Amino acid sequence: MRRYSWVLVLVAFVLVGAMLVGCTRYAGEKQLRALEETKQAALSAEAQVAQLEKENAELKAKLAEKQEELKNVQAEKEKVLSKLGQQQ
Repeated sequence: MRRYSWVLVLVAFVLVGAMLVGCTRYAGEKQLRALEETKQAALSAEAQVAQLEKENAELKAKLAEKQEELKNVQAEKEKVLSKLGQQQ
């Protein structure tokens, strides 16, 4: 019987402590605000990533175009130098 009363006292202590702490299964206003701010930051970061990936693809395409142009100019230079060498 004595052991049962200690268990009862312990359970009562835990329940009173839980009520004092204010345990709830719902998020508080501060937690909801932090969650919303985190969500907005994540959406902003995702948009920035998408924009940077698009910019990266554009720059890669421009680089490939310039490399092709350089290749053509070098070939033209070789032709001109070859013709100059034949004339002399």
